[in-house]
Amino acid sequence: MKVLDYLFAPVAFAGLLVAGWWGLYQSPQTPAKLEAQLQREANDALATAGYDWARVEMRGQRAVLRGPAPSEDAVTGAAETVLASSWSGGVLSGGVTIVEAAVDPGEPVSPFVWRAERLPDGAWILSGNVPSRRIAEQLESVARVHADGLQVENEMKVAAGAPAGNWQGAARLGLDILAQADAGEARFRDGVLRVNAVEAEPAKRARLISLVRNIAAPWRGEALVKGPAVWSARHSEEGLVLSGAVPTESVKTELAALAQAGFAGNVVDRMEVRDRKQADWLGGVRAGLPHFAKFTTGEMSVHPETADAGLAVEGTASGSVIAWLRQDMSAARGPYAVNIMADAADVPVSGIDELDFASAPAEACEQAFDTVLETGLVTFEGRSAIISRESGPTLDKLLTVSRKCAPDLLIELGGAADSAGGRVTDTALGEARATAVAEYMVSAGLDPARLSAIGYGPDQPAQFNDSPEGRAATRPVDFRVRTRSE
Repeated sequence: MKVLDYLFAPVAFAGLLVAGWWGLYQSPQTPAKLEAQLQREANDALATAGYDWARVEMRGQRAVLRGPAPSEDAVTGAAETVLASSWSGGVLSGGVTIVEAAVDPGEPVSPFVWRAERLPDGAWILSGNVPSRRIAEQLESVARVHADGLQVENEMKVAAGAPAGNWQGAARLGLDILAQADAGEARFRDGVLRVNAVEAEPAKRARLISLVRNIAAPWRGEALVKGPAVWSARHSEEGLVLSGAVPTESVKTELAALAQAGFAGNVVDRMEVRDRKQADWLGGVRAGLPHFAKFTTGEMSVHPETADAGLAVEGTASGSVIAWLRQDMSAARGPYAVNIMADAADVPVSGIDELDFASAPAEACEQAFDTVLETGLVTFEGRSAIISRESGPTLDKLLTVSRKCAPDLLIELGGAADSAGGRVTDTALGEARATAVAEYMVSAGLDPARLSAIGYGPDQPAQFNDSPEGRAATRPVDFRVRTRSE
């Protein structure tokens, strides 16, 4: 036996050498191959888990997590995903042993909007922005409890920019309130929770409205909880759909024509002639439908049993469309209260895509304002501070630029008038015009703390002069950007 041992010992030793060489240089567990494998598996795991903002660079068995992180919670979740992406650690067995966070703050989304929709059949759709994947999972879990086995569709995306405070608690309150209604939507936009729902029972409607409006600070609640609708116009995939009861065939034809005049797509007429009496809500619909037809999303509806929302409008449109809608519906006489809950949407602005709003925020912001005002002006009715409706497209572009500007920049609005009224009168009119535009922008959602209004007098020849040509070239309202240190 000892002779055999001596004979096989060199063979065994040679085998160990070959096995060691293969293990170190040819197997998947070599340092270089192991590092590449761990990096590939970690990034695959991040993609599968929905952390599309993150990527991993491996340094041996140490993972370096990079990317624009939307929140601390998102960083923690991504690190846990990376740690579990391969087998447990060890020099030969491999695996990620530690995760080093080298992330950047994510670009904040503004406005930060989250939505929950409860359909009439009891199914739910969750969409919009959430601060982290963990919060998204918790909100989905709450919705599944309310859905009681029905479908819950999760379209939420993790993003940076959520307002400070118990954001998750406010969003969950929206789910809990919406679960008590027949159907509707809860929308959490920045610091405002808006619940737009349908509930047949008056007592229940009142209770739901109270729950929304009494939300704890720093949040603010807006409620549009309505009874059954007798007539509605709704933007859908089919087009602009008109439905409900109207008193006569001529009214049916008239409303369809009003909708088609303002809507670029297909108008679907599903209205029915049921009651020969003149409907007392027609005045408000006639005033509002031409504007609502220009919305991109939303619904206009009539609810005779709802005290504070007999005529209700919700949805998304440009700022000027919403402003003119408010003006015309407030002037329309009728027995029902008007409730408008609409959000101003950005519009395309040509000539500003190449501006660097990140590296040179003040310069880019002011140049963008100048670009808009080179092709369109904010004008007024005669020598007044009433904004002309022809200014709508320009105002919409100015609002879009304002939202692109860094939130710490101040926007100064300077109003001018021609030199026909004297120094004091012209300066006062200029200030009134600047104030009117500032109030318009605030009504469209801009922070009033960012705006200031001044009036230009004859001491500002660059703004206007006495010649007819100079008066024609004057910008009735100009925009200047200031930093807070100025």
